[in-house]
Amino acid sequence: MKNIILSLCILFLTACAASSAHQPIEPIRKLDDIKRLTDYVSTPFIGEPSPENYSICHNNGCAEFSFISLTSQQWPSVEALFLPIASNAQQEREQIKSAIALLEFYSGAQSTTYKDQAENSLAVGREGQLDCIDEATNSTVYLRMIANAGLLKFHQQSSRTSRGGFIIPHNTATIIEIESKQRYAVDSWFEANGEPPHIVTLKAWKKGWKPEND
Repeated sequence: MKNIILSLCILFLTACAASSAHQPIEPIRKLDDIKRLTDYVSTPFIGEPSPENYSICHNNGCAEFSFISLTSQQWPSVEALFLPIASNAQQEREQIKSAIALLEFYSGAQSTTYKDQAENSLAVGREGQLDCIDEATNSTVYLRMIANAGLLKFHQQSSRTSRGGFIIPHNTATIIEIESKQRYAVDSWFEANGEPPHIVTLKAWKKGWKPEND
């Protein structure tokens, strides 16, 4: 039994890093009852997201997920954030921040995630709250749609990763700057729904970066 629990913990902590940027996106799930397992099978997470049809996680550890469909006006407003075309990678990272914030806002209007507060705050209850597992998955979904639309010139969407091991695990989405090969964390967990994520070098993030470090 002890070995089984250890194996499940390792799978839980490494699931983010195991997902390639070119593979269908899978949520990092905490399955603790038969009903939720059945729900996941009958209504699977959308691994190949599009603006017309994508999934987002919420309620901590992807306990629930919602299915979102942007309107014909909403997605063009996301694309508009990448105009004029960035002249360098730093400018594009600012565009990525704005796009993820807007996508969070649109997704929140079709789900309970508009209630999401910064970090793991439960000030308004657990419904709609996102932990770092939810945030890492959702930001990866948004980045995949942005990349598939050809909006990125200086970056490519990369896989999720984690820090902290078993003690204080924390997860994030990532991107890679094409020219320098520098990998960046795209961390939405520190802010409430609709607020821009933080984008910092993965090296700094792995060392325990927090917003107050800036």
